[in-house]
Amino acid sequence: MSDRKRQNQPSTQQGGRGMNVAGRTIAIVFALLIIVGLGAATARFVQVDEGQRGIIITSGAVEGVQEPGVFFRPFAPLTRVEIVNVRRQTLQISQNVASSDKQLYDIDIQIDFSRKTDPESLRQMYARLGAEDDLLRLQLEGFASDALKSASTQFTLDQALSDRGGFSQRIRANLTSPPGPGQQSPADQLFVVIEAVKVLDIKVSEEYARLLSEKANLEVKIETEERRRQQIEAEQANNLFQAEQEARVALTREKGQTAAALEAANREAQVRAIQGRYWRENPELFELRTRELMVEMLKSGNIWFIDPNTNITLLLNQMATGTTVVPNPSSGQRTSTQPSQPATPEQPAAPTTPTTP
Repeated sequence: MSDRKRQNQPSTQQGGRGMNVAGRTIAIVFALLIIVGLGAATARFVQVDEGQRGIIITSGAVEGVQEPGVFFRPFAPLTRVEIVNVRRQTLQISQNVASSDKQLYDIDIQIDFSRKTDPESLRQMYARLGAEDDLLRLQLEGFASDALKSASTQFTLDQALSDRGGFSQRIRANLTSPPGPGQQSPADQLFVVIEAVKVLDIKVSEEYARLLSEKANLEVKIETEERRRQQIEAEQANNLFQAEQEARVALTREKGQTAAALEAANREAQVRAIQGRYWRENPELFELRTRELMVEMLKSGNIWFIDPNTNITLLLNQMATGTTVVPNPSSGQRTSTQPSQPATPEQPAAPTTPTTP
């Protein structure tokens, strides 16, 4: 019996050791599962999209800013990520305001804005306003209403209607400019960027709309009359220009004709002078010219009575060239006759043949 007990004792010890190893393994696995479960339960996994920023908050304090991407941190039970919208947003405001000329009217404006994206501005913005868009829009609407009222007092109603761009720029300047020394502008207080301000609509009273219509009709009439006046002035200027051009053409033509006549007279005088010189130098040529002219005169078949003192050569030469000038020795005057109508006496004398000198 003692021998059997001794043989069974080692096998019992080996079984106990096996049970101890298995228990330890199970305990380790169980512990690992607990750790993994705790890590999964306390891990933070957040995806930040484009147009968003993540505010990392640990134990109630802003730790940092997460850019677009994935944020993952295990064993972070005291850490959370607040998503902030940094896209462009639109705010519309309708308000009744008074112009500088004491006219009341309704106006609709639109403001396009977005949050600043630098980490420091996002930290301060979250600390002051949080991450919700509604609170930010409410704060901006209050500032925009004050800026709109201030801008309306700097424009008359006519100016606001005709210069909406200038009106919009004034509203934007009121939102982006500090109200006083050492103060922040409304946009800086809200950590936003004012991207655009638009005047959507301006509604006036019926009486003022009627006055505006009458004014517009009057302006159209004035513009029409002004265009008509300009057209008349242009036509008058054109007529005056044409008259000046015609006068210049006529003057140029007259000058040309005068110059041509003077040139012809000058050339004829030169010819006469040359002929006179030739006749003086050649008496035979002079006598021949006299006889030729007498022959030409006798071809007409008329009877001529000539004063004996008349230079017959000069007379005949002038008759051949156009105008006949007959000097009268007794009176010193000259009479003109045309070669086509030679002078004849009223009572023909007895001789039937021409008298020669």
